[in-house]
Amino acid sequence: SDALQLESSRPVRRSAALLARELYACVMREETADEGTEKKTTSAMAIAMVCAGEDKLVNALTRCVTATDVDVGNSLSVKAKSRLVDPATQSRSKEALDMRGELEIIFQMAAVVAKSMEREAKDP
Repeated sequence: SDALQLESSRPVRRSAALLARELYACVMREETADEGTEKKTTSAMAIAMVCAGEDKLVNALTRCVTATDVDVGNSLSVKAKSRLVDPATQSRSKEALDMRGELEIIFQMAAVVAKSMEREAKDP
């Protein structure tokens, strides 16, 4: 998410948005791999993403889609860097957010599991 937030290079931002989309695709594949059997656990990938601050990634992708992080001539949000709207990055970010929307329940469960794991680690 740092590349989406801080980087002014268009190829790096595109790559970061594509990576985010692929991370969500991995979670989706993990969840749909065993459709015929009843799953008893939450996605390990989703839990890992939540533990790594997946909420920040969602915020960065949202800013990218809405173009609130680009240089409009008077914006202080980009701190003197020239960052222009890039439709390809916006599309990849939107695709990632669409997948994230489909996985909302999975990430809610992953957040509960991650919080539980955090409590267990503090108080064994």
